[in-house]
This record gives sequence, C-alpha cells and structure tokens, in this order.
Amino acid sequence: MDSSWYYMQFQGKNIFKLKNIIFDLDGTLVESFPGILQSLGHAVAKVNPSLDLTELKIHIGPPLVKMLSAMWPHLTVEERDEVLREFRQDYNNRGCLFSVAYPGIPEALKRFCSLGIKMFVLTNKPNAPTRKILKHLVLEGYFTEILSPDSISAAFTNKSEGALYLIERHALIPDETVLMGDSLDDLKAARAAGLLFLEAAYGYGKLDKSTTKGVWLSLKDPAKTADILNYK
Repeated sequence: MDSSWYYMQFQGKNIFKLKNIIFDLDGTLVESFPGILQSLGHAVAKVNPSLDLTELKIHIGPPLVKMLSAMWPHLTVEERDEVLREFRQDYNNRGCLFSVAYPGIPEALKRFCSLGIKMFVLTNKPNAPTRKILKHLVLEGYFTEILSPDSISAAFTNKSEGALYLIERHALIPDETVLMGDSLDDLKAARAAGLLFLEAAYGYGKLDKSTTKGVWLSLKDPAKTADILNYK
C-alpha cells in the first residue's frame, strides 16, 4: 500500500458503495493556521501582549472558547471574551482569507463531484468566515450543505449533533457515508452517527492509537485524498 495511507480497521465496509463524504474544515480541507495566527496576534496585541502564542497550532480545532481556555487557563472570563471579540472582528474581516486549501483537495473535490458523490462540510467555525473561506478558495459550490453551529436555527453544540443532523436531513445511509476529519470531535461524530471515519492525519488533531479504535483509514498526505476511491 502507498505509504501515504496507513490501515487501522476496515470494519467489513465496502468502499465502492461510497456515495457521501462529510468533511471537517480546519485541518482537513484547509490550512487555517496562518489566518488564525494573524488575527489572534492582532487580538493579543490589543488586549494583553504578554499572552504566548507559541503553542497555538496544537490547540486549533475545538470551538474558540475551548481553544483559548486550554491555551490560557489563567485568563479571566472578561479578558478571554475581550480577546474573542477582537479576534472575531479581525478574522471575519481579513484573517480568514489567509487560509489555503491543502494540496490535492480542490482536485479531489472536483473528482468526487464528477462521480456524483454528495459532499458536506461540518465545522465548529461560524458560518460567515466558513463561507468566506470556501468562496475565496472557489470550493463553496462543491458542497450540498455547509453546516456551522450558527447556520441553522437550532444550533448544534457539538459535531456529533451536527453529523446526526446531516444524516437525518439528507437521508444519508451510514454505510455509504464517510466522515473525514483530524480531531477527536470528528471521530466522536463519526461514531455517534455510525459512519466510516477517515482521519486527516496531516491536520491539527493528532489522534493517537488509544483514541482511534475502529478508525477505518488514516491519510498522511492530503494530495492523496482522491485515492480514497482506489483503496482496496
């Protein structure tokens, strides 16, 4: 097998039945770190320049409140909220546009689309910057639905709820659907909805073997994403 892939557990599933793919955004479709660093640096400079950003990359993935609380547990709620306000204003305006698609992702989406595979985005990122990123990268049109916590009236509180929403709303058959993501939240969402899980091992989540029991495949090189259809 190509060294870009490593096998975890096949679970008796048949890849040739694949009809739907649910993608995480940050760390799966796009490298969002440059924009997050830009805007969080802007916020920190305005609110508290002593805050350290050196470990930012390892904290990307969860909702912002959780991310900032994990990075700076000593922050008061008021100071954390001020950082959040400054970050969001800058990120929604300009920071999000520093995101880039991972190599091979646009080509993979084009191929999946040509084969009639339905594609979805499931992200913790708010709707406005999510749409802005995908539109800027000319990827928005590939997706049947782009789901953020605030893009529906009854906002979901975790990705498991989001995955179940997509399954029900679009009548997706679990055995024909893959969820691709890089984080533990993505893995939990796949399990909650009974979906095959494809780990984007090149992303931010860095799942370890203790958390990946039942994982189907892990992909180490985003340029090989389209090859999911060739896996045997």
